[in-house]
Amino acid sequence: MKIKTSAAIFAAALMAAAPFSVYAADSELVYDDFNKNDVNGEVGFVLPKGATGTFTITFDSPEGKDIPYYTGSIESGKDYAFKLEGRDNTKDDFRTYTLSVEITGGDFGRTSAAFTDTINGTGDDTFIIHDPHDNPDTYQKCVYKFTIDDKDTGNPWDVTASDATSKTVAVHLNASIMGDVTGNGIIDGVDASTVLTAYAKSSVGKDMGLSDLQQKMSDVNADKKIDGNDATIILSYYAYSSVDNEPMTLAEFIKARS
Repeated sequence: MKIKTSAAIFAAALMAAAPFSVYAADSELVYDDFNKNDVNGEVGFVLPKGATGTFTITFDSPEGKDIPYYTGSIESGKDYAFKLEGRDNTKDDFRTYTLSVEITGGDFGRTSAAFTDTINGTGDDTFIIHDPHDNPDTYQKCVYKFTIDDKDTGNPWDVTASDATSKTVAVHLNASIMGDVTGNGIIDGVDASTVLTAYAKSSVGKDMGLSDLQQKMSDVNADKKIDGNDATIILSYYAYSSVDNEPMTLAEFIKARS
């Protein structure tokens, strides 16, 4: 673990008293001028069973933009508490943090698109940890609780609950995508090849080698059979998506072709 000297001393002193169990063995405080005397908040992560993740925290301030603060990895079964320095949130003394988290897990072992959030921002749902008195006399916990589900909302993740101290983020890693036969979260030539191979096997009386879910995801034209037409549609959609065309779902692509 690489933690600058002042931060390491501070973290050690807080181990016993911190409201979370502090796990930071795979994480790094990368900001050189971290000052323990300015700390008046913390950000924590709670992951679902079997999940892992990576995260970064950067900040904007009068010093500059996108200044690296923390970077590291997290996992389920552990609670995390990473200390944050507060500021007055005035024009010449502010600290706006940007958090980015990618979660890996679920039934397919996928990695999510990055969930991002702002701390000390101007939105109604932003966490606020700034201290208007210069000397830390307030303390704010910001806890992000991640869940994994199979919903297809059109987004990689959605905030399902939020209050002054916590946000629950549903990451849709178990969502089944029509045409994504391999279950890796994308539709590409491998999916088309998988469908074509399954069709070739079934044509000579062999088992297709697809699970029930894979069969459902293979029948993209919904004609209740899996054949070369499905493979052709998937391959055509992949070719369309691979170039600079207007983004559309597979369902929209099929409708546009009909």
